[in-house]
Amino acid sequence: MVTFRLPHVLVAALSLLAALLSGCSGSGPATPGDALRIQTVWPEPPNPPRYIYDAVLRSPADIHIETDEERMRRMLTGRGAASSETAYRKPSALAARGGLIYVADPPTASVVVFDVPRGRVFRVGTRRPDTLRQPVALALDARGQLYVLDAGHRQVMVFDALGLFLFRVGDPQALERPAGLAVSPDGEAIYVVDRGSLEADDHKVIAYAPDGSERFRIGPRGPGPGELNIPLAAATAPDGTLFVLDAGNFRVQAFDPEGTFLHAFGSVGNGFGQLSRPRSIAVDDDGRIFVSDGTFNNVQIFNTAGELLMWIGAPELRDAPGHFGLVAALATDETGRLYVVDQYHNKIEVYRRAAGSAAAEEEAK
Repeated sequence: MVTFRLPHVLVAALSLLAALLSGCSGSGPATPGDALRIQTVWPEPPNPPRYIYDAVLRSPADIHIETDEERMRRMLTGRGAASSETAYRKPSALAARGGLIYVADPPTASVVVFDVPRGRVFRVGTRRPDTLRQPVALALDARGQLYVLDAGHRQVMVFDALGLFLFRVGDPQALERPAGLAVSPDGEAIYVVDRGSLEADDHKVIAYAPDGSERFRIGPRGPGPGELNIPLAAATAPDGTLFVLDAGNFRVQAFDPEGTFLHAFGSVGNGFGQLSRPRSIAVDDDGRIFVSDGTFNNVQIFNTAGELLMWIGAPELRDAPGHFGLVAALATDETGRLYVVDQYHNKIEVYRRAAGSAAAEEEAK
């Protein structure tokens, strides 16, 4: 079980500006005189709790395990042994497994790794000659290999869990605007999401084998089953089902491992289960589907049939747990934890499953 040390500061007021933000969370705009209401359990009582705010990840200090000597030194000097400086500049993607949380950070041309069990932070993709240029999407297979979609190289670069480069996949000439990445649990299918150009029909997902050969494509642009319009992200379920965030069509499409269309869910709107500005997708080990929305500034959670179970988060320009200004990337891990990037507040929030929440979710299905 992965454990987190809570940060020194949970709440930091970043802005008192009014925010005209609304969504299915039902929260209204903030005004300077409003008291900041903090919610750490989702959904609210009297509903059974399903997810609980666990921690925020920004700096090495958020995961550092203090010794007695370090604790005494901090009490006497006010300085901790680990840096409290934010380790990333603009996180664009997440992946998590085995206590390792990977954060794609294009401004630093690297992947920042929070190694929770060891209480340290390190970077992947900085060793020559196989350096990253613009990492925009991440994925992990069951062996813990890290797949990094690099928009600068227009290829997928694969590393082991320690950050050592293994191999590259993909034809740079085949991609227009690479945006998303997913990998099958066994690593035999690597899916690259290409959002394409504004005027052309080259909106697609390309499935590669580990040897770099192309297996199949999903697309092109269109509103029909198996067609795509500005696809942004993808994720795979434990059974190999591929879920593609078809953002321009305001839906999620599901495909089998051979690329055959299975079903879709979602529509444009501001009602429960609808989408307005979908940004990222993740699937947990139980098949739940998580979709972040930049208008609602929350994360909606769906079952395998595409039915809304609940949501986490609310729009807010003042920083606090569950408050998002520009929600973005998502990831889940084997413990059931959910990781959420908020690019406005430049943070990664962590939520853990509440005890007994599985039974409550089964009832909701």
